[in-house]
Amino acid sequence: MTRIRIGLIGLSTTSTGTNWAVQAHLPYLQSPQGQKHYEIVALCNSSIASCHKSIQQYDLPASTKAYDSAADLARDPDVDLVVNVTHVMKHYELVAPVVQAGKNVFTELPLASTTSQMRELLQTAQEKKVSTVFGIQGQTSPVTKLLRDVIASDKIGKVLSTTWTGSAMFLGKKPLAIGGKAFMERKTGGNILTVVFLHCKPLLSHPLPSESNRDSSQESGGLATSPAIAINLILATLGEVDTFQSILGNQRPTVEIMDPQQGGKIVETISKDTPDQVLLQGRLDSGALLSYHLRGGDPFPDEKGLMWSIYGEKGEIQITHPSWMLDIRHDGFSIKLHEFGQKDAQDLELAVDDMSGLPHPAQNVGRIYEAYAKGEAGSYPDWELGMKRHELIDEMWRRSDGETPFGEPVVET
Repeated sequence: MTRIRIGLIGLSTTSTGTNWAVQAHLPYLQSPQGQKHYEIVALCNSSIASCHKSIQQYDLPASTKAYDSAADLARDPDVDLVVNVTHVMKHYELVAPVVQAGKNVFTELPLASTTSQMRELLQTAQEKKVSTVFGIQGQTSPVTKLLRDVIASDKIGKVLSTTWTGSAMFLGKKPLAIGGKAFMERKTGGNILTVVFLHCKPLLSHPLPSESNRDSSQESGGLATSPAIAINLILATLGEVDTFQSILGNQRPTVEIMDPQQGGKIVETISKDTPDQVLLQGRLDSGALLSYHLRGGDPFPDEKGLMWSIYGEKGEIQITHPSWMLDIRHDGFSIKLHEFGQKDAQDLELAVDDMSGLPHPAQNVGRIYEAYAKGEAGSYPDWELGMKRHELIDEMWRRSDGETPFGEPVVET
């Protein structure tokens, strides 16, 4: 079987915070299972020297090519799939020449900083007949499969409603690490709405890379670079949103910034224009009602960071997890099924597969790679799905920007 040859953009050796390429992509790609389907043949970083450092540090073959230009990487005939794991502010710049060259591409979320950039990328990919992969894991999560199977078994009957509440683990009272400042600016494209609401971010309590200590802006760190869920896992399980109302609340308009390299010293206080509360209520295309609330801060002591219920005519499913990142990692989760008329609920267990032995968060990323390698279109997220999710977020922004205070008449425009 011919392996898919990968050109990887954003494999850093210097990130002091999260490094998504190392945490989520390399464990699968360097595993025996991953090497059945893929081989890394090229890297693209901010410099050739940076690539060589990564090749050595991560035990890549000496034959791995080094590039400092995404356009040059895209022209390499020995690369079949370009994987972009960088800061959101670099996505458009790095991915545009790749799709223009007709290369297949896997990029992390958000797809780009603005909707116009996203639409341009998607249109070019469609015109060039490029295969695309989008870095949200809800479609491949074993949690999604288990929940779909239970619902299909008719044990809870028709789904009537679903309720999701979660704590973001940051944007509460605690100061934010200096590397997360861009997360407070809507213009960057990475914030609680486009990352946590759309997907999720592991290890947010860890210090994040600042502009000065990154390998470059092509380094795979920072809040906006991560792949995973919240709303996507719900929609992947229960169906798309039909109608909705939403509120985006910037309830903590100022944030203290601390520097981990100075022992957590508060170095400044900044204003932000991104939400720390996201509320959505609506109706899914199945007819089920949806209630969703994501808030900043830690969960209540001894309580879970995520509580999700799926309520049906004949029973109910309850899902809990220590954090909201259920599609990124499901260690510590609980799924219980209560069939009405039965005294007790029963615990449900996830099936074990070839990815189960990988560390989190590489398991679900590995499942995306597996589905792509096997040509299972529709079972992994692509850019069309990514655009659909971003359009939902855009509509939530639009409604929030035009929000009329309660009690005042709505002015038609």
